[in-house]
Amino acid sequence: MHFASLLDALPQQVWKADPQGRLLWMNARLAEALNRPALPTPLAGCLHDDDRSAFEQAWSAAQSSGRFEMEYRLGHTWVLAQAQRMPDSPLWLGTHIDIVARRAAENRLHEADAIWKLALESTGDGVWDWHVQAGVEYFSERYLRLYGFEPGDVEATPEAFDARTHPDDLVQMSKDREDHFAGRTPVYRNEHRILAKDGSWKWVLSRGMVIARDANGLPLRMVGTHTDITDRKLQEAQVWLQARVDTLTGLPNRRSLRERIEHALARRATRGEELAVMFVDLDHFKEVNDSLGHDIGDALLVQVAARMQGCMPAGSVVARMGGDEFTVLLAAPQVAPVAEQVGHELLEALSEAFDVAGERVYVSASIGVSLAPRDGQEIESLFKHADLALYEAKGAGRNRMSVFTPALHEAAQRRTRLANELREALRLGQLSLVYQPILSLRDPTAAPRKAEALLRWHHPQLGDVSPSQFIPIAEATGLIVEIGDWVFRTAAAQAQAWRAAGHAGFQISINKSPVQFLGERSHRVQPDWARHLRGMGLGGDALAVEITESLLLERDEAVAERLRALRDAGLTISLDDFGTGYSSLSYLQHHQIDTVKIDRSFVAGLEQGGKALALCRAIVTMAHELGMEVVAEGVETEAQMLALKAMGCDWGQGWWFGRGVPAAEFEGRWFSANPADSASATTR
Repeated sequence: MHFASLLDALPQQVWKADPQGRLLWMNARLAEALNRPALPTPLAGCLHDDDRSAFEQAWSAAQSSGRFEMEYRLGHTWVLAQAQRMPDSPLWLGTHIDIVARRAAENRLHEADAIWKLALESTGDGVWDWHVQAGVEYFSERYLRLYGFEPGDVEATPEAFDARTHPDDLVQMSKDREDHFAGRTPVYRNEHRILAKDGSWKWVLSRGMVIARDANGLPLRMVGTHTDITDRKLQEAQVWLQARVDTLTGLPNRRSLRERIEHALARRATRGEELAVMFVDLDHFKEVNDSLGHDIGDALLVQVAARMQGCMPAGSVVARMGGDEFTVLLAAPQVAPVAEQVGHELLEALSEAFDVAGERVYVSASIGVSLAPRDGQEIESLFKHADLALYEAKGAGRNRMSVFTPALHEAAQRRTRLANELREALRLGQLSLVYQPILSLRDPTAAPRKAEALLRWHHPQLGDVSPSQFIPIAEATGLIVEIGDWVFRTAAAQAQAWRAAGHAGFQISINKSPVQFLGERSHRVQPDWARHLRGMGLGGDALAVEITESLLLERDEAVAERLRALRDAGLTISLDDFGTGYSSLSYLQHHQIDTVKIDRSFVAGLEQGGKALALCRAIVTMAHELGMEVVAEGVETEAQMLALKAMGCDWGQGWWFGRGVPAAEFEGRWFSANPADSASATTR
């Protein structure tokens, strides 16, 4: 009785039951909670309806272990039941501990979990809840459906989705996770790809935080979200491509090429490699673009890119720098012979005809090559030296390859010096004109009535500088505009002087390059040559302006208007080097040309007959049918002169008649008292 009083005083509910779960005895606290039922009574009958089935299963299972533990409700009160079979007896002794407060706290925690999970899911994110040490991870429905799964499709473990992570993303994901576990980052954040149910890869932003740690600081529980960022990643990839890939050809662009060269230079030494940078420019592409249209030009560039890639060895790079400029990057233990082989294959491949939208198009290429480390170990040096080699290839006649040498650097320095000193040459009186006679082939012995003014530069230290050297420099620097206007005024003054001396109708031809026409426009300089001639009392026929076909290729209305103004003022328009350009006949239809000049390359072959003779005869016949006169350039032999005369060519110019000489010497040779004798003497 004394023992029962002690049990009644305990805060726990104490009870004794038989193996069938019937209460045989209970202390006062339990009796009061159950309203003092008659004993024996089944314990299951005292429980909440929802807990009875689970109790019966758990009690039955406890019979073999001898121990029982379960949480259930007595009425509406939550208790923790713990019982053990008594020694040497089939009866059980158990207790009930009130866990109402604890269950309320857990309910509040679950409610809080539910609230923040609902808040996170309302933003469109999927929620994950990882019990780290237990190896269990819970995924919300939105999380699962993000990848096309339904609840129950995927095992609730962290390995379930780690196994679906893209292999390339696993290392960084593990590193970011460990950094957060170790406290190095306050929040876990990682972007990776996950394989969806339909086989597609989804990019997700995973964010999370450890919310519980054990006594040793190790993570117990971590919660977070997955946000679908696939569209953003696609947009970023598109932006990346646009920044690094040429949209027309699909080749790497200038920026991408520089990145690749930087990487190649950085790893060159460790790999034991040499590099070659090859600048490839198309020859005559502008003529194709301007005559056939930009759509044809673009289609041609696409085919050029494909042919170039077909010539490349493994590991090489072809990039488009813009326009018709391409660059090749090669790497090899000994790269010079590789570059030579690739260069020759490129020249051969690009010289073959292209079939573009039904048009048969021909171009060629000029290639400049620099080598690393021989010619430099930085991008700018390699680019600079490849550009110098390209300049050499173009200057040597195009459709060829040139490899950088120190001599090219010296030539570039010379060009730079000439460019600087050319700026002062006009002011210092170093420029002058010489005059080459143009004679009538109807009477080659008569005094000339035409001459071409040729520009010369006598440098005080370098001597005579070839026009082939300084004219391109003048064009490149824009000095051609000022120099060209000086040539016009000087030649006009000379024509005036010779006409005043009795040589009525004498005409001087001056050359005007396309760069000069365009330079006048870009510098907003529009010299009024017609007004200047009128002020001198000269008619426009005192001068002839020689232009090249490349000017007409510009198809620039401002250029065409300028040409019309010159011709309306009476100046003669002469088309120089006829037959060497692109689609020559179309210019004769669309522009008012007075004279065509047969290029010296055709005249040189006249003595052999054949195609040169037929071409010259065709040009003369065609020009006369169109009401134009014809001047043959480069006449160097009597046989050439006689052949041109026989086919009806109007005028001849070349060394057979005389070289370009200063005005005073020209007068002494051609304007003597007996011009016929002078002409006869100079042709021998």
